[in-house]
Amino acid sequence: MKPKTKLFLGIFLTFGVMIMLSFVFFKDRSTTIGQSEFEKLLTHASGFEVDENYIYFINNNEAYKILKDDRLLQKILSPIQVRKQATLWDSLFSYTTLFVLIILLMIVIATIVLFQYKKTNSIQEKPLPKTNPKSTQDSILPSKPNDKINLDSLAGIENVKKDLKEIIDYLNNPKKYTSLGLRLPKGVLLVGPPGVGKTMIAKALAKEAGVPFFYQSGSSFSQIFVGSGAKRVQELFSQAKSHLSAIVFIDEIDSVGKMRGNGRNDEREATLNQLLVEIDGFDNASNLIVFGATNNAEVLDPALLRSGRFDRKIYIDLPTLEERIEIFKIYLAKKNYDFNLEILAKDCAGFSGAMIENLVNEAGFLMLQNQRDTLLLEDMLEAKQKITLSLKKYPILNAQQREILGLYQSAKALFAHTHSIGFEKIALWEEESIWKNAEFLSNQEVFNQIKLYLSGNEALKTICNLSFTCASEDLSKAKTLAQDYLNKYGMGSSLAQSDFETILAQAQIELKSFFESHKEILQKLNQTMLSNESLSPKDINALL
Repeated sequence: MKPKTKLFLGIFLTFGVMIMLSFVFFKDRSTTIGQSEFEKLLTHASGFEVDENYIYFINNNEAYKILKDDRLLQKILSPIQVRKQATLWDSLFSYTTLFVLIILLMIVIATIVLFQYKKTNSIQEKPLPKTNPKSTQDSILPSKPNDKINLDSLAGIENVKKDLKEIIDYLNNPKKYTSLGLRLPKGVLLVGPPGVGKTMIAKALAKEAGVPFFYQSGSSFSQIFVGSGAKRVQELFSQAKSHLSAIVFIDEIDSVGKMRGNGRNDEREATLNQLLVEIDGFDNASNLIVFGATNNAEVLDPALLRSGRFDRKIYIDLPTLEERIEIFKIYLAKKNYDFNLEILAKDCAGFSGAMIENLVNEAGFLMLQNQRDTLLLEDMLEAKQKITLSLKKYPILNAQQREILGLYQSAKALFAHTHSIGFEKIALWEEESIWKNAEFLSNQEVFNQIKLYLSGNEALKTICNLSFTCASEDLSKAKTLAQDYLNKYGMGSSLAQSDFETILAQAQIELKSFFESHKEILQKLNQTMLSNESLSPKDINALL
């Protein structure tokens, strides 16, 4: 509302209030009573007055009146005054006095308002210092959907699209599930390495479901002032709950949801506690789903992962060969290129979707530098060389190295599957493997775990008659576990046994015999590993 409008509205309201007060001022406040009540009040009554129509009196500071009657007048023993009738002049004088008072009061109020108005204008005319918009904490509003982002536009996530479509169907048709007594998880945790498209998946879900999408990074809850992070969490969920259905996406949730204790500060713990409270506060009919994304699920607080919170986890892997080809097709759709996509995709094992997009973009710059309008394989390989210089976690391998690593990981998958060591998949890169670790292990199970760490190296010695440095980390784990087997768990022939080398030697003998009898199946598994870049229990069952 403009300042001038406020000024005139204030004067108008003041005038109205004064008029109402004038009616109150001249109103007869006497209570009209009947004869029976009059007789009850007469004993303690005083101040009797009469006019042409009524008898007036006071009782206990309350004013009363009754219709004038000669019989009633005879009952009054106190003096009776005749109420003076207001003449026209008296009425005019009273109203004039009141009117003057109203005008004076309005002038005073108008003066105050005008003074404030001029003061406000003088402040607004002064140039305000420039502020960084990021430094102000605006209200949390839903992000605008991107029409170009949907599930069909995302490649490399074929293994998780079924789960995602189920969530979309629930948001669009909640009665279909609630009528059967089913509920969708309140929280869904997207786990995967950087660049596989976790944020894009959440945006595509919001677009497909047609619901508001609230995006926040975990670091946005980390505030300097105590209580600010918890307040921001509360505001986020308050805004989301104001909609019938909504998706809340918290990127890098491990920055706010790390395990409590271990030197964490009170502000971070208060923020995490508020997040837990907000998730627990969902009404089953709210159709609100929280997505969290992380590449380090191991550090999350167990309370965040229990049933009723983030109780569904979707693992998003690095794209397979076929998926990399599809991703390349998406980013090369509007570009001219002259090379074999399959050859390039094979050479880009370990690339995420984001890395492939960056690769195509960098190759485009090289194409322009060479004054061409067609991308060549040499552009892609040169761009790849630039990108891979900074890669550490997922090394880029040549064909021979892939063959060795594939055999190494296939051996671990075969041994784990045949010895009931749980896993969801074993990938070409150990960082992408997903194991199911049991809480309590028997001595035989611990011994099998030692053999698992040694299995890749023993398979390479059996098949290639060589050892390779790729086994160094697993060999170190095997030695540590063998020492724990004897010293920490007391599982040797006696509690005094301390020669862990005997344990390792026995494990190597048994593994050599195992892989000698499984050479053929190991070679088949290796071909599947190189093709899919991972092995699941279903893949192994299909070949056994």
